[in-house]
Amino acid sequence: MGRNLSSPLLSSIASNHICPAFLAVITFRSSTQYIWTGVGNLSYGGNVYRGVGAFGKMGAIAEGTQVEAQGTSVTLSGIDPALLSDCMTDIQVGASAVLYFALLDTAAMTVLGTAYPCFSGRVDQPVLDIGLDTLSITLKLESRLSNLQRANLRRYTSADQQLYYPGDTGFNFVELLNDIALKWS
Repeated sequence: MGRNLSSPLLSSIASNHICPAFLAVITFRSSTQYIWTGVGNLSYGGNVYRGVGAFGKMGAIAEGTQVEAQGTSVTLSGIDPALLSDCMTDIQVGASAVLYFALLDTAAMTVLGTAYPCFSGRVDQPVLDIGLDTLSITLKLESRLSNLQRANLRRYTSADQQLYYPGDTGFNFVELLNDIALKWS
């Protein structure tokens, strides 16, 4: 499958000197967090990504030929256990999460070209690993394809349409269809 990689990214991949990095944009209740797999701050796309270094870990990102939902995970370790309640109240299940692959110019600490979005999905239930001195939180990220397995709770009635689009009259006569006997000949 072809990829839409920028030309600076392609030329960097073709060279023998690359510095790969992953960037993550994860939405929490209080704010959207921008993190990356290196050390220090990295400015990209008008946002400052905070480096998590060895304290961060990403799960494998899989892609298949079948239509199936494949997720991944993001782990942050080294958290003070006193912050456990703050962490748990700030995690928002169903919030968006996007992971990017980027190549860096190590001299200028800038992203070469455009970062490639390698995963886009939603935050699922967190998994906690609580030790004596540190806390580790793993956020399971699920693909948007997992919504195919869930029942659609939407009802195609006028009242339901008003919840999403107030003032729309497109479904005003749907209820009348229940009482009409149509004869097909």
